[in-house]
Amino acid sequence: MKQTVYIDVLVGVNLFINYLLLLCVAKFLSLNGKPKRLILAALLGAVYSLTILLPEIPPVLSLLMKLFMSLTIVTAAYGYKGLRELIRETAAFYLTSFAFAGFMLVLWYFFAPQGLMIRNSVVYFNISPLALIVLTVVCYGAIVLFQRITGRQMPKNLNCRITIECGGKTSVCTARVDTGNSLREPFSGDPVAVVYEPVVEGMIPPKDGLNFRLIPFDAISGGGLLESFRPDRMTICMGKKKLTTQKVFIAVTKNRLGEFDALLNPDLLQKTSG
Repeated sequence: MKQTVYIDVLVGVNLFINYLLLLCVAKFLSLNGKPKRLILAALLGAVYSLTILLPEIPPVLSLLMKLFMSLTIVTAAYGYKGLRELIRETAAFYLTSFAFAGFMLVLWYFFAPQGLMIRNSVVYFNISPLALIVLTVVCYGAIVLFQRITGRQMPKNLNCRITIECGGKTSVCTARVDTGNSLREPFSGDPVAVVYEPVVEGMIPPKDGLNFRLIPFDAISGGGLLESFRPDRMTICMGKKKLTTQKVFIAVTKNRLGEFDALLNPDLLQKTSG
């Protein structure tokens, strides 16, 4: 039996699904996903869904097309912040997509809804606008609830002050929680705060010291290694909230960081206690 595909429903459903997937990734990775960028990226995915109208595409070609489109969608949604971050975001996008695909398989095998079709890695099912709106509200509510339960929620104000203590010396500076900073010390896995060098002058240990590390990074201008060290403690002050941690590495940069002296990995807000 032939399946009738309505273009408006096809694009609308996939626009909704892609936006929801991108929103999930932004929530789980603490990315600052701007709605306009997410909608644009979701629209790219919705346009790609038109490949369902084509004859069956060979698996290898379909895989390459899917990979290229995924990289394009992720870059459009969150911007390009280096190869490592792109791989991280794309992997999260795929994991979220696989979870959604699992839900679709359950729907297919147990409920067999009329009008459900999967071809060329694209999902289509005929759904009314009212049902789509209800589904959007329910799914978004589930995402927000899960975010609050797991505690992965970014503060509205990303600006803060930090106090770094090391070897009897103390330094206070302005900082910003940078959603593009996913740096971690490779061996411990502890998150990294990138700090302007003059702020921690006199704190940096000798290169043969136990607390000294080299942390690899990727950037648009290229990659490299940042000298870093573990402080005795670091305190983050955000309004009336004060968070202290020892599970952090301070990566030192000679470059100015805009109007701030430090950029923090968002995961520091999950690891700290206060």
